[in-house]
Amino acid sequence: MSTTAWRFRGTEGADDAVLLLKQLAGQEVIDVRDVAVIRWPHYSAGPQVQEHVTDEGGMASSFAKKLSKAGIDSSMIESVKGDMTPGTSVLVFLSADSGIDALAKAFEGRAMELLRSDLSVQQQDLLRAALGDPSAADRGPATEA
Repeated sequence: MSTTAWRFRGTEGADDAVLLLKQLAGQEVIDVRDVAVIRWPHYSAGPQVQEHVTDEGGMASSFAKKLSKAGIDSSMIESVKGDMTPGTSVLVFLSADSGIDALAKAFEGRAMELLRSDLSVQQQDLLRAALGDPSAADRGPATEA
């Protein structure tokens, strides 16, 4: 399982990404286990969190999630909130597989930034480079953490 957090310009960027993740999950390209969206509207005093946004709303899915204990760690959400600025949104998602290649291809050309992740440093650098993050090349060779 891997958890990644992505920052978008604008408060709707993460919502658009959720729709794309749902499509990828429906095509069985990536196994999405949990998703949270955090928005910080300009008029708000702080970030607003919406957890489990991919749930279809049934009690059975909530019960199954509790049994599997597959969920985003609250400490990840709290740390991401500290990295936000007004007018941005963040998508935090937990997947059963990292799906780096598929993820990079699906999100190619989108203005997004990898904020936090439990992937290895090498995997993070590969993902940043695939998404065109210029800072990935500045880091030099990746090393395992």
